[in-house]
This record gives sequence, structure tokens and C-alpha cells, in this order.
Amino acid sequence: MWVRAALTVALREPGKALLVASATGWIATGWVLTAAHLRHPGMSHSPDHFTPMWLAMILAMAPPLLLREIGHLWGSSLRRMRHLTIASFLCGYLGMWLLAGVALSMLHGWIAGHSGRVALAIVLVAIWHCSPARQRCLNACHKVPPLRVFGSAAQSDSFRYGLSTGCYCIAACSLLMFLALLVKDHHFLAMVVAAAATTLERYRAPKRPRWQLSIVRRRFPDWRDMTAYGSLSS
Repeated sequence: MWVRAALTVALREPGKALLVASATGWIATGWVLTAAHLRHPGMSHSPDHFTPMWLAMILAMAPPLLLREIGHLWGSSLRRMRHLTIASFLCGYLGMWLLAGVALSMLHGWIAGHSGRVALAIVLVAIWHCSPARQRCLNACHKVPPLRVFGSAAQSDSFRYGLSTGCYCIAACSLLMFLALLVKDHHFLAMVVAAAATTLERYRAPKRPRWQLSIVRRRFPDWRDMTAYGSLSS
């Protein structure tokens, strides 16, 4: 089963580190939500809360999305350069998410608290999720560019790989995360649902871009195929 294969991959190196990072992110998310509620009860949409919530959500949701990419870098880079190569990738990937957070924070301040604008945002996000353009972004997440392994060229390629992966991941997932932040109550539950949906979609097999209503495909790929991108074992 794909669930068993997924767990096998996740519990190897560096999958265990990614799971620990994700767990830390979920703890931070709960802490930020609790602190925001205690400080300003009934003001969950305050713009002051967006930045810490966005950072906590990235830490919670991003690591499970990167099992394949980090696994590829872990297995294909030189052992002595392995951690630096992964760090270069993460700098590019997280940099794109931070830029997206700046843009979405301004949008959040304009939308939050206005029921009409929230409804419009939901409709637009639903249309985007059904569009062939978003499916192209999901398909692009499966592409692995050629990566050099020596010297500064390896770090440059890894950084660009992080940038491109971040761009496609933002296009595919960020709007659903943004909607979770617009939920008036039960923020944590909304984030859990968003995280589960984005993770399942990220690892389903690529398919032809077209307008579609399905959110989760019935058939998932065998996660053991992730080893084709590079062994996760040291």
C-alpha cells in the first residue's frame, strides 16, 4: 500500500528530520493561535497575527511536501557537500514562500472580516484549483532538473532547484493555506485539512491538465517510486 511505502520513506534519513521539523511547526502553530486568542479574543483576523501564523504554517506544512526533493538531494550529492546542498535548496524554497507571505499579508488585510470579499476569494480559489494551469504546476513539482555535484555549481543548481520548486509549490498550495487563515473559528482544524489535502495532491501521479472537479485522485502512485529520485538512505 502507498501509505506503508510513504511511512517507510519518511522514517529514513533525512525524512525523520523533516517530520521533526513539521511537528515543531504544528506545535508553534498551536502556540501562536493560543497566544493570539489570549491577547485579542475575537480578533483572529488581525493583520498582526498573519506573519507569525504564516511562518508557523510554512514550518508545519512544507517538510512533508519536500520528502521527494530533499531525498533526491540527499542521495545524489557528495556526502561531504550533502548538508550544504540541502541548505542551498531550502534557502531558495523558503525565500519564495517568504515573498509569497508578504504579498498575501496585504491581501489578507483587505479581505479578512468582510464576508463578501471572503466569499469572492473562496470562489476564485475554487476556480483556480479546478483549472488546467494549476495541474501544470502540480505536474512541474515532479520534474527534477539536472544537478551538478561539484563546487559552487552544485550549490547554484540546488538553489535554483529550490526557487523553481518553491514557485510551483506556491502556485499549487498557497491559496488553500491562505483560505485556512481566513477561517473565523477552528483555525487549527482548517490548517490540518489544508495540510492533508496539499500533501496528498503533491504526491499523486501527474495527469493531463484539464478542467476538473476532483480534488483527490482515487489512485495514488507507489511512494516507493520516490527512490527513483535518489535513495534516502545514507
